[in-house]
Amino acid sequence: MECSEVRGFNYSGSWGTSGLDLWQHHDNGTMAVEIARGKEHFPGWNLCRWWLSEASFQRDRRRFLSNLDAGLSIFSKHDILVLPVVFNRWRDPICDFGGVSLEHIVPELEYGVPDLFAYVEDPWPRDPAPIERTHRAYLEAIIGAHREDRRVFAWDLCNEPLHGAYTDSSENPILTAELRWLDWCYRMCKIIGATQPLTIGNLPGKQALELTAELSDLFSTHPYYIWNAPRVDRASYESSLDDMVEYAASMEKELLATETVWGAVDDERRVDVMRYTLGELQKRRIGFVVHALQHSLVADLHYPEYGPTGIPGAMHFVNPDGSLRKGHGAFNEFS
Repeated sequence: MECSEVRGFNYSGSWGTSGLDLWQHHDNGTMAVEIARGKEHFPGWNLCRWWLSEASFQRDRRRFLSNLDAGLSIFSKHDILVLPVVFNRWRDPICDFGGVSLEHIVPELEYGVPDLFAYVEDPWPRDPAPIERTHRAYLEAIIGAHREDRRVFAWDLCNEPLHGAYTDSSENPILTAELRWLDWCYRMCKIIGATQPLTIGNLPGKQALELTAELSDLFSTHPYYIWNAPRVDRASYESSLDDMVEYAASMEKELLATETVWGAVDDERRVDVMRYTLGELQKRRIGFVVHALQHSLVADLHYPEYGPTGIPGAMHFVNPDGSLRKGHGAFNEFS
């Protein structure tokens, strides 16, 4: 399947509040119901971006890997390919999903720890630092077991890294360390033998694509039209899309929107945003994975009465009772 043909959803199960919570209390039965219901609502759904949890793997790797394989089978039953999200760097102050903190990957922030990802001729250091050991074990387990798995469309190495003003300076030590870590992840997956493309779930804009060009077999971006943000207009949004399409073409790489369609608690507002956003992506032959399928207790995927909500409001398509949010069947107009 080419990226331009993708019509997908991000997925986090309804039962958890964070990545660790979701996977420590993973519910295959509920997941099977939610995926089947999603396919019924959206027959053209062909790709799911499924968020994993390295923290859960650390705590019970056997159970985690068993649930990962069972989940891949659920998607396969409905002819849905999977884009697993391996690591996460998006941190939310309202309702945090969890993920890799800067203290894990910026040596200067951890007292007494040497350069964790120093380049050496041997890509498997004989005495790796603790975080490198844990990340290596995780990558070996999930990539190794599924490196030729045709149910896996590609691997999203990290969701929304490079998330801050520090990216504006090429000499910033945080930027240097984060890119070094991403490069390490990319090289390790190649050494482990991943046959599927590797990508990085970037924040929108050409700059992020440029920073990760050498670490992306295909480009993925999160082109949200953030209707409730100051100084955001449709002209600048469309210009940003054009810039990314032009850059991807210049690099001879496919471009995929792996998160898109900004949220709103009001259904009518959300549907208007959806139609505009997906229309602009479709004009440019950019495949898309909207955020997100199921009402969940994780950040931005629930109504205010279920927990704290941030600026995106509610981004789910399917309600807690399994019904479709009013008007959200508009997704099918684009699939």
